Amino acid sequence: MSNNNLIDEEVDDLEIVCTLCTEKIINAKFARCDSCGKSNHYNCAKITPTEQRSLELRSNRRLKFFCNDCTNGMSALPQILSTISVLQDEIKLLRQSISECKHRDITSVDQQPQDFDIEQVIEEIADRQMKRRNIIFHGVIESEKLNVAERQAEDVQNVTKTLSLFNDNCPNIIMTARLGKKNSNKPRPLRVVLDDPRTVTSILKRKNLYKGPIGFSSDKTLQQRKHMLSLKNELERLNSIEGGQQKTIKYIKGCPKIVDIDLSKSLNSKNPSTSPTKSGSTTKM
Repeated sequence: MSNNNLIDEEVDDLEIVCTLCTEKIINAKFARCDSCGKSNHYNCAKITPTEQRSLELRSNRRLKFFCNDCTNGMSALPQILSTISVLQDEIKLLRQSISECKHRDITSVDQQPQDFDIEQVIEEIADRQMKRRNIIFHGVIESEKLNVAERQAEDVQNVTKTLSLFNDNCPNIIMTARLGKKNSNKPRPLRVVLDDPRTVTSILKRKNLYKGPIGFSSDKTLQQRKHMLSLKNELERLNSIEGGQQKTIKYIKGCPKIVDIDLSKSLNSKNPSTSPTKSGSTTKM
């Protein structure tokens, strides 16, 4: 029962059925639902005498009557409106995703190289093979000594301390080289060449176990760095579309790929030597 507009009637010759008792309303007063028009006996609808008098007013009547079906429907209305709002948001995301996919497809077609240079491929493979023995160290303090050999010897000594944490027998260091121009604010990256690429792979797989101040990563070619940058951009786009951090970058058989976080955890459980990457970030390999 609520304050709305209703007309109560005595039964005429029309056959009107009470939706509560399912009997015809004959020579009895009843209330007609202001929403759907269904009729109920006063007694069936449990309408009090005071409410009956209000319903029987012919003018300025503020009390309205709603049947059980309409009352239940109105009580469910907030949930229905909430569901509609959620669906509208999902439709917007789907439209945005479709639009971005179309744009990406067009862009990728425009950016595809027209000629396939086999020499560049061979050069890239050779470069990657050579870099497999390298590790790039970050944060290794630079020596102030003037003699190049002495500076390199000090770099080897500092790197050896870090590498010894991963293996009782320190790997054989072939050579070291600082990368880039000298900067007084921070030490330059240090490229360290080992004698065996398998040692490099073993160290990089366990690098997350190291909690010291020195960082290290694999030595990537220019093409590998470009590919990783494009993966990071794509990862950020996918996570923004899905409304949260649902994906991450994981190395699978030596190649970085975008995977679901659940899959990343599954892969790490099968390979305990590696630690899972955080969503939205990458593990340098």
